[in-house]
Amino acid sequence: MAANWRYPFAGARRHNMLHWASRSTFYHIVIDRFATGKNCFQYSKGPHYPQELRHRMGGNLDGVIQSLDYLHGLGIGALLLTPFFKGSKYHGYWTTDFLKIDPCFGSPQQLEQLIDAAHQRDMRVVLDLPFTHCHIGADPARQALDNACSPFRGWFHYDRAGGFKGFYGDRNLPELNLEFPDVIEFLKNMLDHWLRFGFDGIRFDHAKRPSAAFWEQLTGFLRARHPQVFLLGENWHESGEIGTLSRYLHGELNIPLSLALRQFLAQPGQPATDAITHLIRSQQASRKNGYLLPTFLDNHDMERAGFISRKNRNALALGYLLQLSLPYPPIIYYGSERGQSQTENFPAGRYERDRYFREPMAWEAGEDMAAWVKKLIHIRNDNIELFTSEPRAIALLEGHVLTYRYSKGDSMIMVAINCGPRQKQIPCPAVQDAMLLAGYADVKEGRQNHFGLQPYSGAILKFNRA
Repeated sequence: MAANWRYPFAGARRHNMLHWASRSTFYHIVIDRFATGKNCFQYSKGPHYPQELRHRMGGNLDGVIQSLDYLHGLGIGALLLTPFFKGSKYHGYWTTDFLKIDPCFGSPQQLEQLIDAAHQRDMRVVLDLPFTHCHIGADPARQALDNACSPFRGWFHYDRAGGFKGFYGDRNLPELNLEFPDVIEFLKNMLDHWLRFGFDGIRFDHAKRPSAAFWEQLTGFLRARHPQVFLLGENWHESGEIGTLSRYLHGELNIPLSLALRQFLAQPGQPATDAITHLIRSQQASRKNGYLLPTFLDNHDMERAGFISRKNRNALALGYLLQLSLPYPPIIYYGSERGQSQTENFPAGRYERDRYFREPMAWEAGEDMAAWVKKLIHIRNDNIELFTSEPRAIALLEGHVLTYRYSKGDSMIMVAINCGPRQKQIPCPAVQDAMLLAGYADVKEGRQNHFGLQPYSGAILKFNRA
């Protein structure tokens, strides 16, 4: 499988990487499920709960505003908000009007207040944009379907029967014709409208679909009109290929490494550690080109990290230590920093199984895990110059112990994770100079240039050469 992961960066131009994006920990929020402000979530958690999960539960922009102090205290540097456009579903991806905020989420004034309040706390805000399709209830779709002479006919693709070609085959989600000039012009104007609110970045949903010509036009416009806006793509490829949009975007989700991290959560040790080691090494070219590859342990389209780790808190804690110590911007999915799991799951393909990935934020649970994740984020923030440098001495010892180091000036950080059932002695610089930042390493015992690492544990140590 590893042989299929390819990274085509030869000859790619160097990116003018946005400083804040490379140094931030992102927090991914499904607005309807995160916080409600002054109100309460609208669900019973009784026998009708599975049906209730298909509908709105009352989360809104005011709830996000009221939670900014919590997120700032956690160490979050950027918010990634799911779409808030007027639409037919709670999650915001079935848009009926790209130029209006769904009143269930709030008002334009509340959006401005949210962005201003985040900026006051030195946090950035990223807009998630489902730009490849709309909902059949959108006015252009209705007009195109009802009138063969409508100017909106060219906005969509059609099947042989004259109906819409739908996003992943769903005719209720007609695909936009991204080669049609009017569509491109609309997207430019729409983005210009929202970026005036002060957004710092855009996440392009399903970014692999458009052509190079489309990206050339849209990102050319954005770079000229909004040059400081961070452009991030969701770019899934079955082969694991990454970097195909590096000419147009500042970065894309690190799908291959994120899947390897999830494999680690499910079963710490080999083969996950093999894949992670391989990917850290093979993605070196992208890092040197300044192409950002944020990682995640879970998101709104997949099982919760707390679920796939089988509620093994130790595995989840190790997963966060690993993610938050890698040289990539980390993305934390709402609630998962508290170890939130999910109540149920269904086989892949089951209709709306993703509702269980988006259950309401469990604010009352997981204080211990939240404290651990907070500690790791603050360690990362306090040593960000090291964690954004190039990792060295990447080693996999006996298949169970993963180690890597960062060096800058007179400082060095070493990360070690022991997935095996026995204590290991880990080679390091002089142990008496080590400061344990996180974890359970025994830096007092053992040989002079080794420290002890307990089974199924990890550690971050800092060494100062001066």
